[in-house]
This record gives sequence, C-alpha cells and structure tokens, in this order.
Amino acid sequence: MGVTETLSRLRGGGATNTQAADFVAFVSDAQTESSVRRFVHERMIAHAFVATCTIDEAIERLKSMERSPSRLLVDVSGSDMPLSDLERLAQVCEPSVSVVAIGERNDVGLFRNLLKIGVQDYLVKPLTPELLQRTFDATASTEPLQHRRTGKVLALAGTRGGVGTTTIGVALARHLADVTMRRVAYVDLNLNGGAACTLLGITSNNGLTDVLENVHRLDVQYMERTFVTQGPRLFVLSSELDYSSTFELRQGTLGELVSTLKHHFHYVLLDVPQPSGIAAEEAFEAAKNIYLVADRSVHSVRETTRLIRHAQACGSEPSIFVLVNNPGQPAAARVMSGDFAQAIGFPVTQELPFDGKAVATAENLGERINPASEFGAAISQLADNLTGTQTTEAAPWYARFLPRRAQ
Repeated sequence: MGVTETLSRLRGGGATNTQAADFVAFVSDAQTESSVRRFVHERMIAHAFVATCTIDEAIERLKSMERSPSRLLVDVSGSDMPLSDLERLAQVCEPSVSVVAIGERNDVGLFRNLLKIGVQDYLVKPLTPELLQRTFDATASTEPLQHRRTGKVLALAGTRGGVGTTTIGVALARHLADVTMRRVAYVDLNLNGGAACTLLGITSNNGLTDVLENVHRLDVQYMERTFVTQGPRLFVLSSELDYSSTFELRQGTLGELVSTLKHHFHYVLLDVPQPSGIAAEEAFEAAKNIYLVADRSVHSVRETTRLIRHAQACGSEPSIFVLVNNPGQPAAARVMSGDFAQAIGFPVTQELPFDGKAVATAENLGERINPASEFGAAISQLADNLTGTQTTEAAPWYARFLPRRAQ
C-alpha cells in the first residue's frame, strides 16, 4: 500500500474522521523500519503507519492528517538541529501526542533537552521490537511528560458591543484551522447565543452548557460528541439558552474545561462577551494571550485603559494585545490612531481596516472572509504574529485614502 493511500486511510478512508491513528512512525533507514514493523505486527496495533522519510517530510505528512496519532515515533538521526526540528514537528501535532524520538547519538544532554520540550523518551539505535515495547509500555503507565507542552489559550474581549470581537475571533480561528492546519477549539461564552455560530454557518447544539454541567466526564469521545465542527480542524462549543433562562456557572468549572481542551488542541479561543463575572475571570486567568478589541471612540479609550489594568491583575500574567478595529465607515470625528495609543499609555498591536463588503458577505453566508480582501489580509497578519510566521508586511488599511506620490 502506497504512502498516499495509507495516509488517506488514516484520515478517514479506513477509520472515521474522529478516530486518531494509534501509532505512526517516521524513520530514516530500512533496518529501523523493519524493527518498527515487527513491533507493530507483534503488538497487533490497529491503524499503524510506518514510513522512511526525512524530518521535513514527516512534518508535511503530519500536517496533511486531520488527526494526530496517539503515539508518534520520529527519527532525528539525519538532523543537524534535532531540537529545532522537533519543535517544528510539535507545532503540527496535538499536545496530547506521545512522542518518542530515536537517533544515533548516545547523548545525555540531548536526552535532557528533548524531555524539556515534551518528548517522552529518546532511544538510541539499533532498535528492537522488545525495546519499543518496553518504552511504550512505560510511557503508558506514567503521567505523560508531553503534558508539559499544551495548546495556547487566547481570550478575546471587546470594550463595547459592536466593535467586532467575534468577527475577529472567528476569522482568526478559521485562518488557524484552514491555513496553518492547526486544531482549534472556539468557545463562545455568550450562553444565550453569541454570533460565532452564525458567522461560521453552523447551528449551536447547547454543547457548552452540557459540558460545563458534566466537565468531570470530559474525555476525547465526549468532546467529539459535544463539539459542533466547521471543517476537520475547527471545533465549536456554544449555547443558545432562552433569554428567560439562567445558567449558574460553578467556580472553577470553566478553568477545568480549558485545562482539558488545551491538551487536545493547538489553540483554544475564548470569546468573552463581557469582562466581568466568573466566566470572564476564569477565561482571563487561563489565557496566555488576551486580545482587547476596541474601536476609535472615546468610550473605547476609557474602557481599554480599564481592561488593561484588569487583565494585568490576572495571576497568570498574560500577554496583552490591543486591537483597534474599524467596523464602520471612516469618520473625521473618530479618535486618531496615534492619539488612541497615547491616551491608553499602551501600544496598539494592530489596527484592522473597515472592509464592509468582505465582512458583510462572509457574515451573511457563514463563510470565511476573503483572504484577498483588506480585512482578510489583516487577519492573516494577526495569525502570523501569533504563530511566528514571517511574511511581507501589508500596506496599512488607510493607505488607500492617502494621496499618491508622483513617480
């Protein structure tokens, strides 16, 4: 069976899309491949895949799979920078993957450094099926070391209604899932019905309140039944309770949910409808990055200043980013961009353009914002800054209003 056929089977041809491959191995030589295949055969491992390839090819193949394997064996023998290569590989694997590295160097320093980045074990060639069995049996019976590596939690909150917090959050989630091929969980914390599902063209199943009531039961199978999916990599938790209904969120419940999610997703986006209350408190506490979305109004200036102080008081010491959005037509009476940053005493990370047609079209059709549009380009830039991707800086949105210089 060829590589393409096998990968297709792992993505869904021979197993359901929600079923992760149990074991995947990428090795660099025929002898190691033979030993690994014997291990797979003797242990009768289902949904196993073994291939001889480089680390770069391994990364590309993992990116093409909708689900990461449960266990991953990767050969770094031919790598000049094994730590760097495994860090790149980690970016395309779910945090919960159990990773064992193999190589030719009997190097204690390398072994310790691999453990620090979340690799569970390091084996020196030559391999035997018995050695592999002992290794994976040992990693299965102990607390996984890879849990030191978890997905990144992002919280997005607006300074007022209508500034475009959910529009930005959904667009960012779609970019991370569709373009950078990361598994993303989007949690809309407006329990009476936020806009996320509408923007994504899906229907809420009240999964969020169900999960919050049963967070102690949360496992992979329960999550997959509860999430509503938008494509193979974007998973949504939301609720649409009647406006007359109330839901009492118990202290610590949202934090426990997020703690579980970040072991199974590269990014967990928390859409915070209001910055007060238990949900907002625990969202900010769990977040690595907090994005505060404002518009160019005096009220947003005041609220941004307050929210920065509030976010800085979180015990998790998150990174705070101020996004200035332009959801309406440019108007002369708006606060100037430079004045905004000076007034809040904090740098503006990015200003997003007014792009009414592209945003309205995507919103009404439940589609991704056109990546070639001005707003789509701004979201790409925001995602690149988050993931560390280097791209050419786009012209500022207001450049179209400036007079052109003579050639």
